[in-house]
Amino acid sequence: MTQRTYPYKAWVLQPSFKPVEVELTQKSYPWSSTDYGDETAKGKSYRTSELHPSKDAAIAAGWIAVERIQADLDKRNETLRKKRAALNKAAEWTT
Repeated sequence: MTQRTYPYKAWVLQPSFKPVEVELTQKSYPWSSTDYGDETAKGKSYRTSELHPSKDAAIAAGWIAVERIQADLDKRNETLRKKRAALNKAAEWTT
């Protein structure tokens, strides 16, 4: 990982997927001496993987996350469809 000079600005995605620019002031070491990420002046920590160099990069990462979520939902929908089919088949067999 490259050496970072503090303070610096980076982009992150909020839980609502809105990209915001934050100013990071120091490294964050929550539980061990490994490099966890960076911290703002207010004490909010961000993992290195959550930090993006530009707004466009943050948006691109958001789209990748949305595609991953959609794939998970599609898989769950298919599982639910199979369970419904099994229940319908069982119900037809008993009547």
